[in-house]
Amino acid sequence: MRAVEPTETGLVERPDGVRIAFEVFGAGEPTILLLPTTPIVHSRQWKAQVPYLSRHYRVVTYDGRGNGRSDRPTDPAAYEEDRIVGDLEAVMDATGTARAVLVGLCGDGVLRSFELAAAKPERVAGIVAIAVGLPFLVPPHPWRAAKSFTDPYPTYDGWRKENVNYWRRDYPDFARWFFEEMTPEPHSTKQIDDAVEWALDGDVEAMIAEAHVEMVPPFPADVAAAEALALAVRCPMVIVHGTDDRCQPPGRARRLHELTGAPLVMVEGGGHMLPGRQPVLINLVIRDFVRSIAEEAVH
Repeated sequence: MRAVEPTETGLVERPDGVRIAFEVFGAGEPTILLLPTTPIVHSRQWKAQVPYLSRHYRVVTYDGRGNGRSDRPTDPAAYEEDRIVGDLEAVMDATGTARAVLVGLCGDGVLRSFELAAAKPERVAGIVAIAVGLPFLVPPHPWRAAKSFTDPYPTYDGWRKENVNYWRRDYPDFARWFFEEMTPEPHSTKQIDDAVEWALDGDVEAMIAEAHVEMVPPFPADVAAAEALALAVRCPMVIVHGTDDRCQPPGRARRLHELTGAPLVMVEGGGHMLPGRQPVLINLVIRDFVRSIAEEAVH
């Protein structure tokens, strides 16, 4: 049973035929849109935020293509950047959301929030950037850079499990290992079990298709482009990052803070999955940020 049920559900069909499933909770201004980290998990990743935030604000969530109730294309072209960012805007249109505070995790949430804010600033009131996944701001963790996604290995241990051959051999084991890495805090069994369940709701071939797109240089394609994108975002933002994030280097959050001057909350000992593992902290950061935007608008 869910802690709160949506007031509206629906599907929006994109020009390529992919249907994106969305839900709306609560009422009030502004609208807070929680972006999915897809296709590895779906919108239930925000289950600890929706009940609290929807008491005060209108909250929109959606399942990104490849997981949940959305379609699961297996053509890599379906996961190109313009289509993913287009899904975000299409959900806003379908839910009658002219402008929203965007909350994103990792590259799937943070990068896409920045791209929409830079291209269409009138649609983004602010950004909560969690586990900053903005490529090239600083180099990736060495353990992620050192392995291949496509090369076969005689054995698959550690980060070698992030490999197309192993995904097709034993995706459930990869999911379990991956979310244990993403949630290194003690006493995280429930959060890890939830994330594994959401991952297994998806489709390994969708994951592979999306990963093949990530193998080509994404936008931004280098340090200069990443910094230019960060500086192009003019809306208010707040940055949150765990010091033990094994997916996105904490240096990316610190560099974004240096470039933009946005407030930075470093969570000592925190891993990557902060919304699930640190829900009270994340909920209060979002609440206080939304309040600060409202106060700035008054003054």
